[in-house]
Amino acid sequence: MDRTEKQIKEVEAINTQLGQALVDLTESTLPLLEENQRMKRKIAYLEQNNAHNAVNLTNLLRMSVYLQEKEERMLAAWRASDARRKEELHEMRRQLLPEKRPKIRRENFGVPQTHHQVRASFRDGWKRNQLTPEMAKALEVSDYLFYPESAEI
Repeated sequence: MDRTEKQIKEVEAINTQLGQALVDLTESTLPLLEENQRMKRKIAYLEQNNAHNAVNLTNLLRMSVYLQEKEERMLAAWRASDARRKEELHEMRRQLLPEKRPKIRRENFGVPQTHHQVRASFRDGWKRNQLTPEMAKALEVSDYLFYPESAEI
């Protein structure tokens, strides 16, 4: 019986050690499981925002290209209109006697530069964009489209 009691005590000691090891393992894995759940939630949130930001980037780039083309068309129309007006004024001037003709003054005409503020042009239903690396790159491209002389690409 001595030997069996000794073996039983050894088995109980091993069971106690295994139980303690199981408790230690559980205590060390619980924070990891909680962190894993937090990371899964963050990944789901980022995936959702990634799709939303991709749509916003596409819309912003489309708007940038549209506004740039609109500005070019308006400038071309203004130049054509100004050329017609200038020709009409020269024609009227030619009809005057040489001593009655006013002298032509040279003027420097410059359009003041305006800066678009895409961050301030949100619609009511839109969520706020988060400045992701993709969004920062898109804003750089947009700045380059509007102001190539001051953009850093």
